[in-house]
Parts: sequence; C-alpha cells; structure tokens
Amino acid sequence: MINGFKLFWTRGLDYKGTTSRREFWWGVLTNAIIMLVLLSLLFWSLFYSTQKINTFSITMLTLFSIFCLIELLPSVTLIIRRMHDIGKSGFYIFVLFIPLFGFIWYIYLVTRPSNRFNRSILP
Repeated sequence: MINGFKLFWTRGLDYKGTTSRREFWWGVLTNAIIMLVLLSLLFWSLFYSTQKINTFSITMLTLFSIFCLIELLPSVTLIIRRMHDIGKSGFYIFVLFIPLFGFIWYIYLVTRPSNRFNRSILP
C-alpha cells in the first residue's frame, strides 16, 4: 500500500508508459483513505462543534481543498497510464464526462486486465 502511494506521487507527472491494475488501485485506495479522513474531520468540526465556523473547521476545509488540488494532476496521469496499459488512448479519460454511463464505462475500463501486446506501440 505504501509502495503504491509512493509510485502515485513519484510518477505524478509521467503520462507516458503504463500502470498496472495493482498500482492503479493502491494509488486510488490510499488517496481515497486520506480524503475520507480529511472529510470526516471536516464534518466532525462542522456538526459537533459548539461554534459552526471555528479555526479547526477552516483548517480542515483548507487542507482538504489543497489536497484535492495537488492530487488532481497525478490522478489524471495515473488514469492515462492505466488506459495505456489496457491498450487504449489516454483520451479515454474523457469518458468520465459522460453523465452516469461514462462512470460505469470508466470502471469497466480500469478493471480490465493489462494488454501486453499493445505496450510496444504506445509512446
């Protein structure tokens, strides 16, 4: 899990090459856990505090926003490398912009096994 998290950040600007299913899902899982922890702390500070807006809730909102912004580019490159691994173009990331059906198609794509034959023709 820690290795997947390291690979997510060290290859964060590398949109060429491939990413295996294992590397993809470990990166997604570790970032999802971090986001859930930050969101939980944010909601806790908003709903269970005596003051609705306090220093802790502002800090948690700021941390969550910064993490989401910093994590955006490595997430995009991770998806592009995963598409390369299954033999698709990186432009398949735009499938996510299709309402409802696009997310289902995206989940189908990222869960497919590696296509070892197309690795040699990818940039």
